[in-house]
Amino acid sequence: MVRFLADTRKAPVKNNPLLVIGAGLPRTATSSLQAALEDLGFGPFLHMAHIIPHAERQQLLIDASRETDTEKRHKQIHELVDGHGAVVDMPAIFFLEDLMHMYPDAKVVLSSRPDAEIWAQSARDSLRFFFTKRFYWIGLLWRTDRLWYKLNIRIVEWCRERIGEGDIFTASSVVEYNEQVRELVAARGGEILEFRAEDGWAPLCRYLGKEVPDKPFPKVNEKATFALIKRILIAKGLISWAALGGVLWLGWTYVPWGLI
Repeated sequence: MVRFLADTRKAPVKNNPLLVIGAGLPRTATSSLQAALEDLGFGPFLHMAHIIPHAERQQLLIDASRETDTEKRHKQIHELVDGHGAVVDMPAIFFLEDLMHMYPDAKVVLSSRPDAEIWAQSARDSLRFFFTKRFYWIGLLWRTDRLWYKLNIRIVEWCRERIGEGDIFTASSVVEYNEQVRELVAARGGEILEFRAEDGWAPLCRYLGKEVPDKPFPKVNEKATFALIKRILIAKGLISWAALGGVLWLGWTYVPWGLI
């Protein structure tokens, strides 16, 4: 099973409290953070990888990101998030202020990379394709792919609205975003842990009040995963278009025109 393409988990029990909000941008070791938090007992987890395979979740995320009525938006977020012990990546990024209000006891972890330029290059290498018209046309026949592209365009809009840049894959965008997170948490009088995967277990466990596990800190690098996903989606899309073309050709060639 390839992450981001399939998710067979059972729906979480709705009375599980949300305890951790991972506010870091994608490609800041959010998958490693997910694995670490699950090891510490903060599951079930909601990550972008659990959104993409489900068209209804993608649509709910898009709708909530555009909803200006706070009460309606909170209802949508509850539908998406309730039952999860922790949330990271795009769900948390879109709705950080809402989540802090809705789950005031949840602790905020801001994951980051040591160098903003390195992050930007890593994000471009892994994710840029999924923001292109090429991806849109290749995946047009599949609802999940269409919605993934639509969601990515919404991310670009959000980046322009919140950060003032039309390109999320820049060093300046991650610097500005991280500063906004710090200011938002400080304005609410909350706590925040600024975390890098190289820091290991100690600061994370100390912040969350957990014992340090007797095992190495997880290292999950999704770069190879995204490269595989790109190949799979291109192949799936081209095969689908070829199949559609074949059906249309057969219909054009063999269906008697008098019957049309």
